[in-house]
Amino acid sequence: MSYLYDPVDPVVQTKYGKVRGYTYGGVDHFFGVKYAKARRFHMPEEPDSWDGVRDTRRFGPVMLQMRPFNPEERNMGLNMPWQMSEDCQNLNIWAPSGGAGSKRPVFVWMHGGGCFSGHATENIIMDGFNMAHDGGVVFVSINHRLNLLGHLNLADYGEEFGNAKNVGIADLVAALRWIHENIEAFGGDPDNVTICGHSGGGGKVLCMYQIEEAKDLFSRGIVMSGVLDNGPETNEADSRKLAGAMLDSLGIGKDNIERIYDVSFDQLVAAYRSVARGLKEEGVNIGLAPLANSYFRGFPIDVGFCGWSKDKPLMLSTVLGEFNFKVRVDESFKITATEEEKEQMLHDRFGARSAELAELFRKAYPGHDLIDLMYLDADFRRPTYETAKLHAAASAEENTYVYLFAFNMPTQHRITPWHGVDIALAFSNAEKSPVCNEPVYGPRNAGALGNAYLNFTRCGDPGNAFLPEWRPFTDGQRYTMVIDRECELKEAYDEELIALYKQICPPLNFSPEL
Repeated sequence: MSYLYDPVDPVVQTKYGKVRGYTYGGVDHFFGVKYAKARRFHMPEEPDSWDGVRDTRRFGPVMLQMRPFNPEERNMGLNMPWQMSEDCQNLNIWAPSGGAGSKRPVFVWMHGGGCFSGHATENIIMDGFNMAHDGGVVFVSINHRLNLLGHLNLADYGEEFGNAKNVGIADLVAALRWIHENIEAFGGDPDNVTICGHSGGGGKVLCMYQIEEAKDLFSRGIVMSGVLDNGPETNEADSRKLAGAMLDSLGIGKDNIERIYDVSFDQLVAAYRSVARGLKEEGVNIGLAPLANSYFRGFPIDVGFCGWSKDKPLMLSTVLGEFNFKVRVDESFKITATEEEKEQMLHDRFGARSAELAELFRKAYPGHDLIDLMYLDADFRRPTYETAKLHAAASAEENTYVYLFAFNMPTQHRITPWHGVDIALAFSNAEKSPVCNEPVYGPRNAGALGNAYLNFTRCGDPGNAFLPEWRPFTDGQRYTMVIDRECELKEAYDEELIALYKQICPPLNFSPEL
């Protein structure tokens, strides 16, 4: 495949000034475009306007991280760290060239890492070129405030900090507003915007459903492995206690709170680490996440879907293994052990009800080896399923879709798929993730997921020719599209399995590392 660079750079007029990008392979690239500004711990404001033409041909700074970037253990693609800064409110655009006024569907990416870490372009599989080039959509990815600067609850220190605990997701609303006001100049349709996020990014998508200010800024959402059974559990009282302990350690109180603007990020992180372990031992939640208030009404699994967003289409997904790398099993055991030895391994892990669990697993996943039960995810699957039920019950339309990616990857004797492996396929970036490419099933899975995401972005229906008929998840029929060696639309097929698994296994720990 050969693409050409166009020596004539595209220049686009935005509300705030002109930006210059570059064109390659028939796709216009604009990176590091400023969508907002903000004082530390304050709500975002419109960016400053400028004269002349601003260069946007390289990625902008990403949010300061509390710990070093940690490349994935699995062969997903190239990790891409960038310059970091507190001034990180920028977005990236990939758009089919020459498309001003074309009204193309818009796909908006909200990255994972909880609300604690990560950035918009951390992995090459998150590149938007192929969705723009092959799918004809305008792809936008967002950087925004995270961790202490996005979710430290300073409500005890003055009205100006009243929503400091939610400024990270408020940045996302500001980005959606910028997209709504400017994307038509890049060829996008401001009235056809799909927001998508993986893991913590999926949680951010659900936050947008629960913020009234965002209700007119997007059309539908996709949540990829983004609903956790045990989080985020941060609460108001604990978050205030965490902030108070931190500021006490810094010598900052209500009478000298202005010092909070001058303390370096490293000092804030050091203060967090100095108090967090002790607080955690006291039972205080030390997480950093959005908190329910009059701005953000709370996650749907806790409070239901808000009236202003309940009818927006929603697609939710998980993968069979999710955090399978937290379970240590020699995968060669799968092909060397007898069935009795496998059953003994399951008994050692799951105890007296292992045989019952194994029978339910065989029924749900008849094409899978029994050892795959060792890696089964319920921490994401159960709350994802419950969120789908809530949305299906609330919406006046049949517009809830659920899939589970169960295809064992061609590595480590065909291990279950893990957290995030489906991103490359969904974004038509399989060639950027070697493990996603194998004869027959590689192209089939890429076609199934890539077209599902494109079709849902275009019209809200993920059905495509690579899959059997995909019916929506409803109150009466709880359908999940299972993408595996044989793809099948299944109805309520794993409810008993997941219920028993949750009884037997403790939830995974997703607390921030200290």
